[in-house]
Amino acid sequence: MNKTAKHNLPVLVAWVCTCIGAASMLGWLVDLQRLTSVIPGLPAMVPMTTVLTLVASWALWRCQRGSRREAGLPQALALTAAAAAILAAYGAERLGMLDAPLVRAGVRGISSPITATMFLGIGLSLAGLSRPRFILHAQWLALAVLFLSLLTLASYLFQETSLYNFLPGTGISIPTSLVSIMLSAACLAARPEEGLMAAVSGPTTAARAARRLLVSAVAMPVLAGAALWAALRVGLVDTDTGIALLVWSIVAFLVVSTWHNAMRLSRAGAALEDALQALREADANKDRFLAVLAHELRNPLAPLRTAADLLRLPAGVDAAQQRRTGDIVARQVDTISHLIEDLLDVSRIRQGLIAIEHQPVDLHKVAGDAIEQTRPGMTQRRHRLHAELPAEHALVMGDHKRLVQVLTNLLVNAARYTPEGGEITVALHVRPGHADIVVRDNGIGIDAAMLERIFDSFTQAARNPERGEGGLGLGLSLVKRLVELHNGTVSARSAGAGQGSTFTVTLPRRAGA
Repeated sequence: MNKTAKHNLPVLVAWVCTCIGAASMLGWLVDLQRLTSVIPGLPAMVPMTTVLTLVASWALWRCQRGSRREAGLPQALALTAAAAAILAAYGAERLGMLDAPLVRAGVRGISSPITATMFLGIGLSLAGLSRPRFILHAQWLALAVLFLSLLTLASYLFQETSLYNFLPGTGISIPTSLVSIMLSAACLAARPEEGLMAAVSGPTTAARAARRLLVSAVAMPVLAGAALWAALRVGLVDTDTGIALLVWSIVAFLVVSTWHNAMRLSRAGAALEDALQALREADANKDRFLAVLAHELRNPLAPLRTAADLLRLPAGVDAAQQRRTGDIVARQVDTISHLIEDLLDVSRIRQGLIAIEHQPVDLHKVAGDAIEQTRPGMTQRRHRLHAELPAEHALVMGDHKRLVQVLTNLLVNAARYTPEGGEITVALHVRPGHADIVVRDNGIGIDAAMLERIFDSFTQAARNPERGEGGLGLGLSLVKRLVELHNGTVSARSAGAGQGSTFTVTLPRRAGA
């Protein structure tokens, strides 16, 4: 049930109870007993109870439709005062303070003590809903009235028992019981996100389990009791055996139901613990990422500061030194720019802000551009870069710039984790319907534990003195996300530490290529 339906239920109840009260009043005016009691001969809804019903419906409607939380409070207090006055009058009669007993003076007009008690509880519950600190108490009171009303209605099935004489026998009609049931249930539903109802009306696993338990706790005893009543009526069992079977069936059903829900909660608790562990790991990754980011942003500052100091020398610098200084500045600025671009790209992809241009792209051209972009870094670290590009050109539908970014990130990653003088290979394999871009290296390899989360954000191998450039751990995450935007896949393989790594990007070829 959605939130709107929950809040509309009390309003619907208010209108239904108003109709019942109006029908009862009409029945008294035209002397039509069928409107005051469901079955002729049974207790009828007296005029005072009709008035209490109309006031309670008005208070409930105001409580839900008013612009302020206190809306409906005057009507609720009036209902409470009227019910309390009736109970006070009955109390005065019992103490002999009234000359004319109420029952003889106006049995057709005055509500019974139990009816007045139920409306007193409803009035206090409606009044309590207007104060946040009294909501829980108001809901418990409404629940108590609901139980009493249900017992009163059920007692009509046992007209030859003391239970019937104690409840309906005092003048509580079937319409009165129905009105009391609906009004008390509406008081519970009036504040579904607060107090007692918050534990059963929410979308959480615990709330769903509580709802199932409540349904079981209500339905099972009712069904078992009805079955026992039918069995006793036809003489299938004696009373003692019937009571024993009733108790056994209720206990067995509640045990099974509780056990079943406990298993569900246990599984939900395990899933919650896994989620909490993932959250802890994400928080730890975030802390590591912030530390790495600070380190990566601080590294270019020292060369930039040195270059600035050189340019500020009073004697100046020669042309060759000036060019070297300019190269330093440009290289470090490029480093910072790449870091920032990676961060922005991750943010854009997560927010769905990156648009991929789907145009025919030649993977030969992609490989060539990526190699040209990474060649200076490879040369600096004396890596041997091999390109294995077949004569057959592979066309895919995609974004040339983003595919170059994918291959560049893979090559930079390979160079970062391959010692100086190592070998890196770029290979293009063309097969029916698909094309594979493979980047292999003979670097430090990937541990099996790391291989499972190599494409997660902020994931990277541990730093060591031989690998000063750690990066932010975003390159492979970007690769995976960009490849997926091209309807492709990316995978990583490694035989283990020191055995090198292989990354394979698989893209669908252009139809008819």
